[in-house]
Amino acid sequence: MKFKMLLISLFFTGSILSQSDVFYFKDASNDLTYEDILEKNFTLLTSQVLEKYADQTYWFKVPSHDTDSKYIFKIIYDRINQAEVYQNFKRIDKLPNERYLSYSFLRNHDTYIKVKSRFNAYIPIEFDTEEILTSRDKEQLIFNGFYYGFALLIIIYNLCYYFVFKDDTFFHYSMLLFNITLAVFTMDGMLNFFNINESAITMVIVLNYIFLAFFSYKFAYNYLLLDIHYPKIKTISYALIFSLIIFGILFIVDENFYYILTVNILLFSLLFIFWFSSILLFHKNVYTKILTFAYVIFLFSAIDFYILKFLGISFIDINSTNIKIGAFLEMIILSVAVLYRMNTLKEENIYMRNEIIRFSTETISRTSPRDKIETLSSREREIFNLLALLKTNKEIANELNVSINTVKFHIKNIYEKLEIKSRKEVYTIAENTTK
Repeated sequence: MKFKMLLISLFFTGSILSQSDVFYFKDASNDLTYEDILEKNFTLLTSQVLEKYADQTYWFKVPSHDTDSKYIFKIIYDRINQAEVYQNFKRIDKLPNERYLSYSFLRNHDTYIKVKSRFNAYIPIEFDTEEILTSRDKEQLIFNGFYYGFALLIIIYNLCYYFVFKDDTFFHYSMLLFNITLAVFTMDGMLNFFNINESAITMVIVLNYIFLAFFSYKFAYNYLLLDIHYPKIKTISYALIFSLIIFGILFIVDENFYYILTVNILLFSLLFIFWFSSILLFHKNVYTKILTFAYVIFLFSAIDFYILKFLGISFIDINSTNIKIGAFLEMIILSVAVLYRMNTLKEENIYMRNEIIRFSTETISRTSPRDKIETLSSREREIFNLLALLKTNKEIANELNVSINTVKFHIKNIYEKLEIKSRKEVYTIAENTTK
């Protein structure tokens, strides 16, 4: 009896799972039509399509199924915006105002989806009932709302600190966060959601890369004080940013796979240099250690998504959610670190200022009486000489034809410059300087 129940359970489980099975076929020649593909043998898709870039077409097949439920086929990659979907020799239009390319259909006939690889052979898909995917999308939008709201608060928080403390590091970090958030926003397909055309999206992506590179450089340079420790990095950084701008412009003109790959490599080479610099400076202070650990989460997850997947490689299955989690942790940790750094530098500056004052005081105290007398003005020198002759204020005033108050004013200045408090000390200094 138990064996029969197990078989029944496995049967129903297999039936449920098979409802979401998708098959695929790779058209390396790019010349197969819908009629041609009907005769081809498809392979079960066990994971996402991820291969080395090649100019080829992928066909997906959703077998018919006895159900009244509507299903949604979705390509969860923001750079794939076009596909051809056929069912029973009829075209199906994509769903409007979706973050990712989506198609809705019944399962009364086999459905075929034709996708042309554009920048890389990375085609992650979601396929399930309309009810399940709609619910999943709502959960994702709630998570996205929390993430973008939190990111906005952190950006405002750093801008406020910039205006209060006048420390450029806060401003550069807020701009870096803004561009990271914009990159995630684009990766989330939000520009597609607002029906922005592909040319405008390409322009936004390239500008985002340029500003991300620039503010990464400005932030790291100020935060790590690289002008002191590694001044040559400035030249390397400018060379990488300039090259990135050139290849970004080439990509806008001709959306070639190799241009966007080069842009990605240049950007993350720059980010890697800053992270490696923090490793070299790891033992300098606490806030450098924090940067080293905080940066690595976002950096390597982004390298996997933006570079390795372009090459058909992936060590870990990174998606927009993983990157948002990494960016979220990085925002919290580095925001605290930037504030901690400011307080540390402030304390160091106070200590240095006190040391300078102490050194100046000791230097002045070691100055000879003759040198101190040299600081007196001509009138003060006249009064000093009369004080040394033990003249009274009235006598000095009569001799110089000035008021007694003027004499008192000059005597006060003489005492301050010579760091003395009495006429006796004037007489002693005068005696010592005439020997």
